[in-house]
Amino acid sequence: MRIDGTGDSVFVAPAQAADLITGDRVRIRVSHDATGRSSGRVEEILARGISRFLGTVEWRGRTPFVHSADRRIALSCPLSPDTAIGLRGGDWVIARVDKFPSEGKPGVAAVEKRLDPDRPLEIAHESAIARYSLPQEFPAEALREADAHGARVDPSEAARRLDLRGLPLVTIDGEDARDFDDAVYAEPADDGFRLLVAIADVSHYVRPGTAVDTEARERGTSVYFPQRVLPMLPRALSDHLCSLEPEVDRLCIVADMHVTRGGQIGAVRFSVAVMRSHARLTYERAHQALFLGETEAVKSLGALHERLLPLVDVYRALLKARRRRGALDLEGGEVKFEFDAGGRVRALAVDSRNEAHKLVEECMIAANVAAARALREAGIGALLRVHAAPEPRKLDALKKTLAALGVAAEIPEDVRTRDLRAIAQRVGEPQLRSLVEQIVVRSMMQAQYRPEGTGHFGLALTEYAHFTSPIRRYPDLVVHRALRAMLDPRDPAGREESPLALAAAGEQLSTLERRAEEADRYADTFLKCSYLRERIGQTFGGLVTAVVEFGCFVRLDDVGADGLLHLDALRDDVYRMDRDGVAWVGDRTRRRIGLGSRIHVIVTGANPVEGLIDLELAE
Repeated sequence: MRIDGTGDSVFVAPAQAADLITGDRVRIRVSHDATGRSSGRVEEILARGISRFLGTVEWRGRTPFVHSADRRIALSCPLSPDTAIGLRGGDWVIARVDKFPSEGKPGVAAVEKRLDPDRPLEIAHESAIARYSLPQEFPAEALREADAHGARVDPSEAARRLDLRGLPLVTIDGEDARDFDDAVYAEPADDGFRLLVAIADVSHYVRPGTAVDTEARERGTSVYFPQRVLPMLPRALSDHLCSLEPEVDRLCIVADMHVTRGGQIGAVRFSVAVMRSHARLTYERAHQALFLGETEAVKSLGALHERLLPLVDVYRALLKARRRRGALDLEGGEVKFEFDAGGRVRALAVDSRNEAHKLVEECMIAANVAAARALREAGIGALLRVHAAPEPRKLDALKKTLAALGVAAEIPEDVRTRDLRAIAQRVGEPQLRSLVEQIVVRSMMQAQYRPEGTGHFGLALTEYAHFTSPIRRYPDLVVHRALRAMLDPRDPAGREESPLALAAAGEQLSTLERRAEEADRYADTFLKCSYLRERIGQTFGGLVTAVVEFGCFVRLDDVGADGLLHLDALRDDVYRMDRDGVAWVGDRTRRRIGLGSRIHVIVTGANPVEGLIDLELAE
């Protein structure tokens, strides 16, 4: 059992843990015996780790039971008879725990939804939602509030704002995006450029204390699964009235910035405004038109093409500044799924970031820096995005891992971001470079939301806030309200929070962010395992990403999932771990299978529910 805040674990006897399930939070009393060994005694269950789970049905005579599909949860409960009507043995379901097992007595569960085992996409979504207790439906009052704003911007509100409708602001997003938070525009100016980043004005529609606001705060963020989104706001707002859709009026808050040719952010003015997006561009189309100059893409933009070209110049200036300050620059692509009509994974493809992605990223970083700076200069507290420097113990582990990989690294005691950035740049082989980038990222602290901090280590910035995604992130909405309070203390949509309130919000919202990330990661792994389960016996190339006492983990090429190559599956020799613990070495062949080794493996098993992949050597 892991102890909060320490990273330490303590042994709890099986009899003490009989009524516990994975993820439960408990209060324990720790004691030490004569030999100094510690053990824990459970005094109270503080919170249950799950309330709903993916399970399979079994009939024992006339009594239906549901067993957790994930063996690590180890939960089995009788089902409420009224929810088991029509169910058969072996059916897959989402079950809700109505009564947890206690003092040797079984719990009671109820079936909420029956699932089709031949539709892995549906199971991935539903099991992730259940496992992480993600809210799906909005309260009726929140939906009524969202609908009450109508489908169009109020003309009288638009008339009170800075009018940007004549400027060719455009959105640049992914192909499947539905909520458009941000739009950009640039033009040449004295000694540099004028850059406008217009962000959807969610604060106008979502006021503190309303039902929509309460629900958004409890969600903290939208959750994105393949082909499904659990939005933070009702769709009337997230997909329509707040979203910067093309050729319609939308309310926004704009950061009007001067950017020097060296990429420095000069004077900034924030305003509440009304805008009209002149085009909805995808990353691919923007890249083809603005960076590659492809004829068809250029022609599709018409006269707009020339007016968008200054964005490329701004991007290159901001990129210079990024490289000068030594910010991390991770190149790893994202694995995308292709599904058939039945929700099965048909293919996987790595979606690499192009320069249009980076253009948008640099513009958003500039706006986030500007927001943090403006609030600091005005003396108004807000939630900052804080990314602390790595801890010494993590840097020591990083040095040992890099040494095992044969990667030269000079990491000073007073580490700077540029020191870590330089590590991956020394690696030429793309797959190994990707591994090194992942190892470097794992050595760093997790970013959090706080009312104070030392800046953003990964971006090498001294002040940073999240301002650019209020449709999908609640912390951005907090920043918008603070900016509106800065612009006009009488603004009913503005709000300046106390340091105590900001600290509490930051802790809660950081936790909700991690929940969303874990749910997304679970669904992603589930689908990769379901893809591999239909390819048992096939051979894949891979990279060894970790060496453990029972074998090693291998990252499969083009799949982006780690499988276990167990020591028992190394059958061509007797393997022993080397003295550094970073490789297995064959007694007879002296073959070395270690961190960073490229090998070919056969997939022998895949368990989507538990995210487990079993491998054996192909040779």
